[in-house]
Amino acid sequence: MPPMTEGAGRQRGLDELADAPEGRRLVAQVFPDVAQAGPVDRRTLLQLVAASVAALGLSGCDDNREESGRAALLSQPRRTPGLAPGEPVQFATTLERDGYGTGVLATAVDGRTIRIDGNPLHPASLGAADVFAQAEILALYDPDRSRIPVETGEPRNAAQVQAELARWREALLAASGRGTAVLVEPSASPTYGRLLGELRSRFPQIGLFAHAPLVRDEAARGAELAFGRAADVVYDLAAADAVLAVGGDLFAAGPGRLRYAMDWSARRRVTGRPLPRLFAVETTPSLVGARADQRVALRPSEIGPFLRAIISGLNGDTSPDAHPAAAGIADALREAGPAGLVTVGPEQPSEIHALAHGINMRLGSFGRSVRAIAPVLPRDLGSIGELAQAIDAGRVTRLAILGGNPAYDAPADIDFVGKLARVPNTLHLGLARDETAALCRWHLPAAHALESFGDARAFDGTVSFRQPTMRRDGFCLSPEDVLGAFIGDGLGERERVAATWRESWGSDFERRFEAALGAGIVEGSAAEPVEVQLAPGWDRAGEQSRQAAIEIVFAPDPSLHDGRYANNGWLQELPKPLTKQVWGNAALVGPETARSMGLERGDRIDVTVAGRRLQCPVWPLRGHAEGAVTLPLGYGRRDAGRVGIDVGFDAYRVRGSQDPWIASGTVFKAAGRDELITTQHHAAMAGRQIVRIVEDRGADLQDRPPDASLYPAWPPGRHAWGMAIDLDSCIGCNACMVACQSENNIPVVGPEDAAKGREMHWLRVDRYEAEEGAGYETAFQPVPCMHCENAPCEVVCPVNATVHSTEGLNEMVYNRCIGTRTCSNNCPYKVRRFNFSDPREGPYAVPEAAANPQVTIRSRGVMEKCTFCVQRIAATRIAARMEDRPIRDGEITTACASVCPTRAIVFGDLADPESAVARAQASGRNYALLGELNTRPRTTYLARVVPGGEGP
Repeated sequence: MPPMTEGAGRQRGLDELADAPEGRRLVAQVFPDVAQAGPVDRRTLLQLVAASVAALGLSGCDDNREESGRAALLSQPRRTPGLAPGEPVQFATTLERDGYGTGVLATAVDGRTIRIDGNPLHPASLGAADVFAQAEILALYDPDRSRIPVETGEPRNAAQVQAELARWREALLAASGRGTAVLVEPSASPTYGRLLGELRSRFPQIGLFAHAPLVRDEAARGAELAFGRAADVVYDLAAADAVLAVGGDLFAAGPGRLRYAMDWSARRRVTGRPLPRLFAVETTPSLVGARADQRVALRPSEIGPFLRAIISGLNGDTSPDAHPAAAGIADALREAGPAGLVTVGPEQPSEIHALAHGINMRLGSFGRSVRAIAPVLPRDLGSIGELAQAIDAGRVTRLAILGGNPAYDAPADIDFVGKLARVPNTLHLGLARDETAALCRWHLPAAHALESFGDARAFDGTVSFRQPTMRRDGFCLSPEDVLGAFIGDGLGERERVAATWRESWGSDFERRFEAALGAGIVEGSAAEPVEVQLAPGWDRAGEQSRQAAIEIVFAPDPSLHDGRYANNGWLQELPKPLTKQVWGNAALVGPETARSMGLERGDRIDVTVAGRRLQCPVWPLRGHAEGAVTLPLGYGRRDAGRVGIDVGFDAYRVRGSQDPWIASGTVFKAAGRDELITTQHHAAMAGRQIVRIVEDRGADLQDRPPDASLYPAWPPGRHAWGMAIDLDSCIGCNACMVACQSENNIPVVGPEDAAKGREMHWLRVDRYEAEEGAGYETAFQPVPCMHCENAPCEVVCPVNATVHSTEGLNEMVYNRCIGTRTCSNNCPYKVRRFNFSDPREGPYAVPEAAANPQVTIRSRGVMEKCTFCVQRIAATRIAARMEDRPIRDGEITTACASVCPTRAIVFGDLADPESAVARAQASGRNYALLGELNTRPRTTYLARVVPGGEGP
């Protein structure tokens, strides 16, 4: 066993070790709570030293070798000498969605991955993480996750799977791939691309196809139309002074979403330059539209003419038929020049993308606020429509589906379910036995991204590696494993990735590979800019979109994405940013459209697209374009698991292959209505100073807490923990809510209790609608516990279960709580939650493996609330004490602050006047929520900046 601490190997016995400083440090490693409590007698110390040596000795006996021969986890041989059980370790790895990679840091404790944060070195995250990345923890431990290979409904073992894969390889060799087709999810992974290339070269008659319901081709076709060549565009919002966002959601969707949100927020904080202007033109309200200085709601068919009016305005021409907002936006873009930028959502038609490229070229933006790069995502595979044609022609007798769920999300007009039934031999690899698995002869359990090796490319081309953060639980394979078996490469998963890079890196391979695994990125791998020019005839001015009576827009759901997260309770119970709906979806329409059809929230409508019919509830939403209907995708799953089955309606049933994003259709009111569940029942501030608005960053609200109080002042402690939330940076993305839920073991209550207002989130994000003429439409406000100095909850608890710490925290003693709920009744912020049921029981119980071991799982019948992540404060305090140093500013970060893509949340020590949180609370924009109540909260807000705006 290696020495636990420096010098420990020289001790002759436990008696001498107990008397030495090394022994006390050893106890502090393994039993930090005991060390924190203060001095212990020698007898107890001797017992603790013996237990510490035993614990570290057991952990040192595991060399982490697997009988399967898989590569060992990097955490074990590289762990810090003397790492105690229960001490977290971090892995830099990559999560892929819609083909692009995002770098993350995965935290594991005792071989169990428990948390996802962003990788600050990765250009797509810069330390932030969205709701989907964090929810991968729950997907990893999903109790309905597939664990056993199945053939025609019968369980099979690993040897039988290997024999079946060998038969597939024999069939490939016998016919050079003829009759075999492989359907994969699009991926920019270099290793995945290499394996598909080898498969094609070795078996030239094989059919290779790709499908993902939210991967669009319109942007690629728009670039070819504008430039005459394929290209991706990468935006630099930190260099932009005026941005026009057309469709999509720049801050919440797309592979660059986190980076763009962070860059925009950083640009707004730059002093010495005027605030940047943000304009949004969209059909469906979005987060970028909510943050826009001016938002224009248009039907899809009206967006093309609007952009042409912008072009005319840039050229100095005006048209009486142009939209009244076009001239002002054109002026702002012209004034910004190369610092002006037009972005386009990936769902917009190729002509709209081409028009945006033309405007950016006219502004001179290429090379400053936007750059063109070679396409990151390969598009050399056939489509699912072409696969359907090959099946109809009888050219497919074997079909391997590696990932995805096409039986659920394939275009409705190709009848993929019927096509699949015609293929004699089918094999499906997936995380769950979903709709596609149920129709295939073989189903193989897939390895989760946190259990496997691989690589990926980010939106800007940067390469990052994926590595296992824990051992695989049972038999499962990655898509690379299956492709490797088809090829017969005989490589392990780590070596398979290494083979992609070994030749190009040559003799420096080992150093570069290890460095990339440690940092999470390959340095200098971002794509170089390419020169682009507008091609002749790029502007197809004669092709005008025809306006339909009702235009149908298909959109990814902000909580479930494309439906793959349907069985994730964290996301099902996550309020959608703009409607606050949970446990379901609804068709979104404009208020006037709803009024003209006699519709109210929850009424059912009949939607018909190209003869395909769907009935669903409706949600009139302020800001939605009139004459259009938005159908959120991802619900209505039939084989999702205990959490996600039969929740909401399935919009894929009417989505076709010809118009997958924007279609024309008919809408009629139908009989019946649904009760839609929402967590916020009103969005008006009713004249109260809840979200405050200032006209410039230097404004002073003169918000000072009153000195008079009936409460005696708390004696100052060594630390005074506090938080500042900048409402000018918050975009309402909900990342903080999922981070808090993951970190603090917050239970999922299910739709029945959520409908009764019994949701358990410690942190909520309220949405407020502005009055007419306020200069903005929507404002978001995260609301955790305020940790009041004059806390109304503390004085009414009959058993002293809610107490005030010496460092200013409002703490809950769960063992004392008897559930009277008087504290919640006396809290003006309504941030306390009562546990009506046992969180460890029922269909919505979160698996214990996903729980943070540093936070207790509360029992039924107690109050709980935000603790400022007190477990992180305690861990940092212990580390600082062991190193005999003060706690550094920024060393403690709450879960909500650590993932925020705009850095809207700042946490720290108010007792340090130079700390970031103290400086934030010294700003003139700082104010206390409901400060007139004199609760003196430790959590305060910075007012939103709206030039020319009016607010309380």
